[in-house]
Amino acid sequence: MGLADRIGATTDRAVGAAKDRLGAATGNAELQAQGLAQNAVGRAGGHGQDVEGAAQDISGDQP
Repeated sequence: MGLADRIGATTDRAVGAAKDRLGAATGNAELQAQGLAQNAVGRAGGHGQDVEGAAQDISGDQP
């Protein structure tokens, strides 16, 4: 995995965690789910796994 991939995965984890916390604090379940999904994409990105479809299922987003 290259540097750009690692930076992207780290960014997804950080932004996802922030969305999760903000959604939880404000009672916004949709934002919280998006955060959890984005965090999962970032974590899996570090392992070369394709989980974007699963993350979209979790957050309810459609492609």
